[in-house]
Amino acid sequence: MKKERDPTPEELEKLLAWLDSDRDEAGRKYKTIQCRLIRIFISRGCIDAEMLADEVMNRVAVRIDEIVKTYEGDPARCFQGFAEKVCLEYFRDLKRRSEVDPPSYDVNNKNEFERQREREQEDNCLNRCMDELVIADNELFRRYFQDEKRAKIDARKKLAAELQLTANALRIKAHRIRLRLRRCMEECLEAIRES
Repeated sequence: MKKERDPTPEELEKLLAWLDSDRDEAGRKYKTIQCRLIRIFISRGCIDAEMLADEVMNRVAVRIDEIVKTYEGDPARCFQGFAEKVCLEYFRDLKRRSEVDPPSYDVNNKNEFERQREREQEDNCLNRCMDELVIADNELFRRYFQDEKRAKIDARKKLAAELQLTANALRIKAHRIRLRLRRCMEECLEAIRES
């Protein structure tokens, strides 16, 4: 994902003035919008939610002169539009990175055998952690993250309907399962390192 440059102090001042003429109120609105963006990114399963929210804030600030001239309505909605684009870029980059083979060398000078062993340990920990989930959560997690593109969207709609959940409630539930799995994986890998 292409990172936006940091906004200048003048651009930040213009952004705050756009949010509200009262500087204190503008600061509160800025923080509220930033927190809302973080929640949006978390609900969509983005690991770097704070960094992505900062990226949205920077993109809006850098383009504030254009935005002020053309945008009408609640400024918070403008930020949400930028968040959609940042989210798409984030997942596109994640997919691209997962499709590229890792380099044949490592900064820690680990040989191929050690890297293969680490991957096997991670796979074993993931399988163990998946097995520790209750059956319903295991099934939900597998179904939520299967498929790609349109098939994924359709599968998630079907899953939400089966569970009588809204799309957002399903997303939050999947995110919470993912967090539990991550904690379990970290504990498992830590235990392996200590043994």
